[in-house]
Order: sequence, then structure tokens, then C-alpha cells
Amino acid sequence: MSSLENAEWMTLLKSTSLIDIPLTDLAIPGTHNSGTFALDSNGCVVPGASTEIENLANNPLIGQMAKGIIQRWAVCQSLDFSHQLELGIRYFDLRVATKPDCQEIFCVHQLYGPKVTDLTDAVDKYLKAHPHEVVLIDFNHFYCFEAEHHIQLATLLLSVFGTRICSNCDLQSLTLRRMWEDKKQVIIFYQSPEVEMFPEFFLSDTIISPWPNTPDKELCKQYLNQKLTQKHKKFVVCQGVLTPTLATIMAGLFGSLENWTKPWITDFTTWIRVSDPCHHHLNIVITDFVHNSEFIQTVIDLNKCKVKAELH
Repeated sequence: MSSLENAEWMTLLKSTSLIDIPLTDLAIPGTHNSGTFALDSNGCVVPGASTEIENLANNPLIGQMAKGIIQRWAVCQSLDFSHQLELGIRYFDLRVATKPDCQEIFCVHQLYGPKVTDLTDAVDKYLKAHPHEVVLIDFNHFYCFEAEHHIQLATLLLSVFGTRICSNCDLQSLTLRRMWEDKKQVIIFYQSPEVEMFPEFFLSDTIISPWPNTPDKELCKQYLNQKLTQKHKKFVVCQGVLTPTLATIMAGLFGSLENWTKPWITDFTTWIRVSDPCHHHLNIVITDFVHNSEFIQTVIDLNKCKVKAELH
């Protein structure tokens, strides 16, 4: 597919049997820490960061330099939401937080990033231009969030997306065809019991996302192979991400997560491509820095294998 075709890759499935399989069986490319493309090293550290991070950032002598290092190792994406969508990304992985003395809610990862309204504006605009595309938004970490902040975020999402939100339902009947017929375009995972009263949101029992939590490539692949052999009747996120340790960061103090993880993204993309039974079950697949790799195309192409598997 060309980048133009990737911009509406779901729309282009309309002549295939894939529009009738559950979305939990479709291969969907996503981004890890999707809202980290604009982390602010001049601002404060997000409440809830580790003690080591807070101590470094608040040190009067090295605080600013430390925040620069934190930023380079906390940024996981280079592209903003609109460009991610254009390339074919259909799942956003988000951590959000409030900021003292501010009414806005922000995407975060150690530092504050873009406002959540930047996300909703980008997705809203994109979906209006591409009425057969579906976007999955996963709010899975909340920092400095009280009950009123959950209501604020829920109200924002409902006001922007309205009837385009697909309400929590039987996952085995949730297909592209059904989404199109019902004129639904947005699935929102909201992993907090604070919004259980909203039927519009999918809660944490509808999605699993095993985290390898290792800086080692081979251990990461072993973990994924182990966790993804079983087919689940819910959304499953394959986290193709390496997690640097403090020692990793200290060894590359003036480096960045992007440079450190670049060889892995190529390796992970090759791993996806390998014909392995567990890969037939891949659903949502995420990684870091998707802009200069074949990752997105490789995940989308997995759906061709799913069609062939159905024919046999």
C-alpha cells in the first residue's frame, strides 16, 4: 500500500471478508505512548514520577539538564496525532494527567506533553474526512486525577465524538460492517472504575496488554511468543517495546530512546513478518517511533494472512 492507501486502509477492506470478523481478530497498528511527541522539558515533572526522577528534576544545580535527559528518554513518538493517523495508526496508547493550577488535561510520560484536546481535535477532523475509518483510544494511566477530572475527560470525549462512539458491547459481534452500519467510528477504552456509569466506554476487562518490561531484544520476543499463543475473546495489545533500565540511560546519558531503540524496531518488524502460528492472533500491535520503518505496513499486511487462513 502507498501512504495514501494507508490513510484509509480500513475503508479499503470493504470488498473482503475482513469486515465481518470481530475487531478483536483484525490486525491494527498502534503507537506506544502515543502522546509523547511534544514533551516539555521546561515544565515540571508529572506527579507520580519515580523518586529518582523527581529528585533529579528538582535539583537546583542540574535540574534543567536532567529534564533534558528525561525528555530524550521519555519521548516515544516523533509524529503528532494527525500524522500518525495519516500513516495508518488506528490505536492510541495514552497516559494522562492534570497539572497544578491548570484546567487542561495533558498527555504525559514523566513530563507533560500535548493537551488531550489536541488529540480529540485531530481524531475528530480525521474521522470526518474518512467516514469509514475507526480509531481506538486507550486511556490507561491517570495521574493527579480526582473524580471531577474523570468526569471532565469523559464529558470532553462525549461532546467531541457524540454518537460516533461505539458503546461497550459484545466483542464477538463488533465488526467493521457493524461499525459502518451503525455509523460508529470511535472505540474508547477508559481503564478506571470512575466511569463505570458511562456505557459509551470499554473498561479494563475488555482489553489486555502484557508488558515485556525488559531492555533485552531476545527476552522481549520470548515474552511475546509466550503471551500471544492463546487466542482471547477481547482486545489484545502486543507491546513490541523495549524498556530501558536506569543503567541503560546512564550508559547513554546524552543519547535518546529513539537512537537506542531503532535497531529493535527493525528486528520487531521482522518478528511480526515471520510466519508463526501465534502471529495469526495478533490484534493491536504497538511500538515506538513508527515514522521511519516498515512497521505499520507490516501490521496491516497481516490481515492478508487472516483472509488466506479463512479460505483454508
